[in-house]
Amino acid sequence: MDYRKKIILAPIAGVTDIAFRKVCTYCGADIVYSQMIDSRAFVRGKEDYEIFDNEKNVVAQIIGNDAKSVSECAKKLGRIVQAVDLNLGCPKVSTQKAGGWLMRKPQLIGDIVREMVCKAGVPVSAKIRAGIDKDHINAVKIAKICEDNGASAIAVHGRAFGENYELPVRHDIIKAVKDAVSIPVIGNGNIFCGEDAKRMYELTGCDSVMVARGAIGNPGIFSEIKGFFGKKKKTFDRKSLFLKYLRYAHHYDICLADVKKQAQWFTKGDVGGAKLRHRINNINTINEIKQIFSE
Repeated sequence: MDYRKKIILAPIAGVTDIAFRKVCTYCGADIVYSQMIDSRAFVRGKEDYEIFDNEKNVVAQIIGNDAKSVSECAKKLGRIVQAVDLNLGCPKVSTQKAGGWLMRKPQLIGDIVREMVCKAGVPVSAKIRAGIDKDHINAVKIAKICEDNGASAIAVHGRAFGENYELPVRHDIIKAVKDAVSIPVIGNGNIFCGEDAKRMYELTGCDSVMVARGAIGNPGIFSEIKGFFGKKKKTFDRKSLFLKYLRYAHHYDICLADVKKQAQWFTKGDVGGAKLRHRINNINTINEIKQIFSE
C-alpha cells in the first residue's frame, strides 16, 4: 500500500464500519482505516468486530499490548485486508494498557511492531500521539522505533495522549517526526476542510493527511479536499450520502444503534434536524430511517 499523497479516513471507534468506509471511498478517500479490533478477542474468535468485503483500500487497526496476540491478529487479518495498523494513540483503552498508554513503553512497541511485520504478510503502520502527555513529548522516538522494526508508515496525531480537542494541534511535532524518519508520515488533527489539509501539508511536510472528526456526518470532505488541491471534485449532498450509507448498512447488517448514531451526525446542523433526530430516536428498523429520509 502506498501511503504518499493520499487523503485518508482515520480509524474512529463507533464510526468507521464497512458501510461508512464504503461511502467515504465513494467520495474520494484513498485509504480507509477500520475501527479498533481487539487482538485477543479476535484471535480467540469470540468477537466479530469488523466486516471486510473486498475492500481494496482498507487498513485494519489493531489494539493490544502483547506481541503474541497482536501479531497473531495481524496474521489473520493480513489474509483479508490490504494492510494493518497498531493503535498507539487511543485514550479510551488506557485501562487495558493499550492504545496511547503504550507510548510510555518504547521497547514493548518495538517488540510488537517487529512481530507484526514478521507475521502479517502485508504492510504494517502505526498511529501515534505527540507524546505521553504535554510534558513528555516522545513522538520522534516512538516513530523511529517503529521504523527500525519494519513499519511502512507512521500516522501522527498532533496532540499528546489525554489532551482534549480544544487544544491546538502541534504541527511542529508532526514535522519533527517527518524530518526524523524516511518512511511516509501521515498528518492527523483538526482537518475539517481543504484549507486545513493544505495547512497540514505546508506546516509539517507530511506525505499524506488523515481526516477524523471532519468526516463524521460529512464524507464529502474527501472530494472537497481533493478539489482544493486541483483534482476533480464532485459535489455530494448529505441526504443522498446517508441513503447510500443506509443501503450498505442494510446489506452488511450494521446494528441499528450504530445506524442511528450515523443518522444523528448526518443531520447535524440541518434546518429541522432536531425534530428529525427525535423521530429517529424512536424507530425500530433501518427501513423506518430510510422512509424518514425519503419523505
